[in-house]
Amino acid sequence: MKGQYSLYDNLIFQPIEPAHSKPNLARRADAIAHRYYYYGSICRMLYEDCLHHLHLEFFLEPDTIYNELKKRTALVNRLVDARTPVAELRKQYPHFDWSGRVNLPGV
Repeated sequence: MKGQYSLYDNLIFQPIEPAHSKPNLARRADAIAHRYYYYGSICRMLYEDCLHHLHLEFFLEPDTIYNELKKRTALVNRLVDARTPVAELRKQYPHFDWSGRVNLPGV
């Protein structure tokens, strides 16, 4: 067909930059740490169940979640030592469900 390769060759003039940026990745890692604290300390879930829920919630593989949590060990320890209440977690991350009802798909 005539012109089939030239029809869409000029729609994108510049390469699209990746959507991820370091500040967003740091915020995501902090959110993962807070959710891990919530699932582990408040909901009293087993470690593997915590990883599974975080996997479903953040669309990351368990190995990636483990690596992010390892980097945020000090934050998780501070949350545990301070016995951070759910109200404070809800205030910081209002878009998450902090009700204690864990009903994610695939669980």
